[in-house]
Amino acid sequence: MEEGTHYRRKERRDRHYIRLSERRHHSGSLSVPPARPPPPLLRHSHHGICGAVTALLVGVLALGVLGQVGQATREPHEGTQERSFSIDYDNNQFLKDGEPFRYVSGSIHYFRTLPSEWRDRLKKMRMAGFNALETYVEWSSHEPEQGTYDFSGINDLPSFLTIAQEEDLVVILRLGPFADAERDMGGLPYWLLNKNPDMRLRSSDPSYLKYVDAWFGDALLPKVKPLLYENGGPIIMMQVANEYGSYPDCDFAYTSHLRDLVRAGVGEGTVLFTTDGNGVGFLKCGKIPEVYATVDFGSGTDVAKSFDTMRLFEPRGPLVNSEYYPGWLDHWGAPHSTVKAEAVAKTLDEMLALNASVNMYMFHGGTSFGFTAGSNMNGAFQACPTSYDYDAPLSEAGDPTDKYWIVRNVTAKVTL
Repeated sequence: MEEGTHYRRKERRDRHYIRLSERRHHSGSLSVPPARPPPPLLRHSHHGICGAVTALLVGVLALGVLGQVGQATREPHEGTQERSFSIDYDNNQFLKDGEPFRYVSGSIHYFRTLPSEWRDRLKKMRMAGFNALETYVEWSSHEPEQGTYDFSGINDLPSFLTIAQEEDLVVILRLGPFADAERDMGGLPYWLLNKNPDMRLRSSDPSYLKYVDAWFGDALLPKVKPLLYENGGPIIMMQVANEYGSYPDCDFAYTSHLRDLVRAGVGEGTVLFTTDGNGVGFLKCGKIPEVYATVDFGSGTDVAKSFDTMRLFEPRGPLVNSEYYPGWLDHWGAPHSTVKAEAVAKTLDEMLALNASVNMYMFHGGTSFGFTAGSNMNGAFQACPTSYDYDAPLSEAGDPTDKYWIVRNVTAKVTL
């Protein structure tokens, strides 16, 4: 079909859909909270408004959620060699296609959300003014048995990332191999424990690295390379390791090996980064040469002090909080963790005023299906429940909370 005809038909369908939404809204069958201000205007994605959305979002659309909040992610086209994403160290910013860029990203884990709900969750995040998605990759889900790879159903990572691109989101991909994320064994496959009783996980132990090398080289990196931004896909950044500065080892041979492994698999055109706590003790072991170091912290934290600590390890480049916590994880036997929405909004506002890029961990927590929930140790064993609600802007069920609206009002004040 000719491209112009294709888009004209979609536009007519969208207008019909919005008129239908308006009729339903004014008839009283659908509504949004009357106290909410109008949402920030959003730009049409190339795919328009696809499928049925929740009653809430139909109401939002009826209020006029069709405009622009920031730079859009474009679908792959011929001439993708012009696409680029990089760090401008001279001006302390990211560059996307040669233009200044920053992101407000949200964490949504594909393995904690049913595939039938992926688009709904991503669309709601985009409508909150976010322009990027962040997700971990969980090794144990994709290689449940050694050499048997699964990228189907809830493990269909390429489809999840493609939907994100269709919903006008760029992607920040956290490769692992260890994810943490309150998952069983941090997302490492159980069968590693059967291979060598003396194996040292998350280290340069050759008996561990040979399985990491196979997972990355034979399965993961070939799957995601076509989805890199430079290749027409949505992936702008990839994380190497995960909060390694919180691990008792300072095995730089290991983290450098991971860096080289990723570079060999995807090339030099993708920004690699690390994430660690906002203290020197975390960053001194988490920082990897030739990989951009970022920090993480939650609301109520001294923002300037946290970024000053980051500057000790990255004197130039954009300020980045890779895990900004709008809530917290839960443990069995403890009350549900909550954080006041006003506190979350205040610290987010402070970071955006500094032109920082921010990833909200989590925007939608979802569910740890089956027996995949992990645990912690803090003087005693602390098991994590199936629910990973995280007191996030979208609830475990995918419903916007009061925090959603308050956060959206903050993002509406900035140009992304």
